Amino acid sequence: MSATKKEGVKQKAMSDTHFGRECRFHLILPLLVFVLSMTQASIQRKFMIPSRYYDGTVLIKAIESDTVHIFQKAVFPLLTYLMSFSYLVIYICAIIFTTIVLAYYRQTILFKRFALMFSLNYLIAFPFFMLFHVSIAGASLQNVRPLLYEQFPRIYSIITDIDPLDNCFPSLHVAMVLSAFLIMQETNFKRYKTFLAVGFPIIVFSVLYLGIHWITDVFAGIGLAFFTYYVAKSVYKQPPVPQM
Repeated sequence: MSATKKEGVKQKAMSDTHFGRECRFHLILPLLVFVLSMTQASIQRKFMIPSRYYDGTVLIKAIESDTVHIFQKAVFPLLTYLMSFSYLVIYICAIIFTTIVLAYYRQTILFKRFALMFSLNYLIAFPFFMLFHVSIAGASLQNVRPLLYEQFPRIYSIITDIDPLDNCFPSLHVAMVLSAFLIMQETNFKRYKTFLAVGFPIIVFSVLYLGIHWITDVFAGIGLAFFTYYVAKSVYKQPPVPQM
């Protein structure tokens, strides 16, 4: 191995070590939050009784009635398949790919911001999930169908193991994808930014078309993402550019 290659390997190893030390907390915290999200349904079943939470579905109905029905004015099997695929894949890709891209290219500040946003999005939503139950629109309105769960009963079975389907407010699908989009706007990864720019409105449409979320949930998810983005930018500021 040439001296140049050895030096390159050494610098990369030092960069990896520095990144790991800088971001170890921001690697652990999202993992803990993920574990919490996976045990959420179990926590609800064991500790939450009706007297401890408010049925927010009644309030959401009072706010918007059955307005979400407009998104199911035209239902097509192919569109249902496409939106179901988008609902599942875009959400997962936005979280995983954003994390990988920022870590691989050692975007330390942005990685910290995204890790904090991911964690705060869920931790802020968690009390609502526990105490302010909002059932999916497709199960609460007579003229709205839960298309995802009708089309894919196996997915329904898997999801209900970790989600009792009364945790709609706010929409984490909307909040997480928008969070990834906001973070990536500060990078030069044009293709991935385009993917998120297209993916975000698709996610918004899919959660409404599939009869999962209410319009109120979507706006709450958008507000949550902007709030956590502001907090993350305030906590982790870019170092000032040296003056020439």
